[in-house]
Amino acid sequence: MKLNKKHIPLLFCVFYTVGIGGYLWPVSRPWFIAVTPFSIAGSLILVLFLHPKWDRGSVVCLLVTAAMGFFIEYAGVHTGLLFGRYHYGATLGPGWQGIPWLIGLNWAAMVYYSQAVMHKWAKYPIAPLIGALLMTLYDFLLEPSAIAYDFWQWDNGTIPMQNYIAWFICSGMFHFLYQRYGKPVKNPVAAKLFWIQAAFFGLLWAGNLLLPA
Repeated sequence: MKLNKKHIPLLFCVFYTVGIGGYLWPVSRPWFIAVTPFSIAGSLILVLFLHPKWDRGSVVCLLVTAAMGFFIEYAGVHTGLLFGRYHYGATLGPGWQGIPWLIGLNWAAMVYYSQAVMHKWAKYPIAPLIGALLMTLYDFLLEPSAIAYDFWQWDNGTIPMQNYIAWFICSGMFHFLYQRYGKPVKNPVAAKLFWIQAAFFGLLWAGNLLLPA
């Protein structure tokens, strides 16, 4: 039986709801942490497969975002000048000189998802700012869980305001790139996935506050 596209957001809801329980339950936590890279990459692959019609500009924007995202993180980790002093843990998988390969892919994913959320406004001058705000909100919800599950760690144990400022600027830059050279992302599944993942990290944050470690 062919899967209706309308059912995919519901499947994502079920998948990420199970993930909340899996991360919070100590018995299942190691397994869920181990499959984190596959869930991030798998979600993106599925959503990109549902993209209605690819054009050269959008493909180039995604590839450039992935590459630039990786090297921004490289500069961030090795200099501390962009986001503050931090380092990656083992959860996001293998990488190069301390930077997971997956992190560039995740930058591309978040730009794509947030582009889908605001596709109706994609050609307005304010669009990169809206995209940057969406991604900064997402990062605000993500950070506590990222620390708790060893995605990355801040060297002084505190998330600096510098991180959110740099995240906003870098996100705006990527959204401007997409606005200039790509086409509006009309992918409802990607837009819904953005909010599903944001809710996932927000609820996971709340769960870690309410439940004992």
